[in-house]
Amino acid sequence: MLREELSKILDRDLEFPALTFVTVTHVKTSSDGHYGNAYVSILGNDPKMALAILKKNIYHIQKAVNRRLRIRPVPKLTFKIDKEEFNRERVEKRIAG
Repeated sequence: MLREELSKILDRDLEFPALTFVTVTHVKTSSDGHYGNAYVSILGNDPKMALAILKKNIYHIQKAVNRRLRIRPVPKLTFKIDKEEFNRERVEKRIAG
């Protein structure tokens, strides 16, 4: 539920550079539910810029998540690059030539 809502917020409310696609792959929350790491896959020319946009807008994103979710506590979010997805993409590029 959290991943889906977060994905909707990113699609609706944020603008990324042209030909940059950001996907929330999964969210891991702490055992008490107060903190969450949102793992993202970023396709495009400048993944660092896309991650910077996410971090710059974290207050807006967190506020939107707080309004939309009915769970309590709503985890305080941090964005991280999904290394597994990044490694998979790198292997696929090598295989493709």
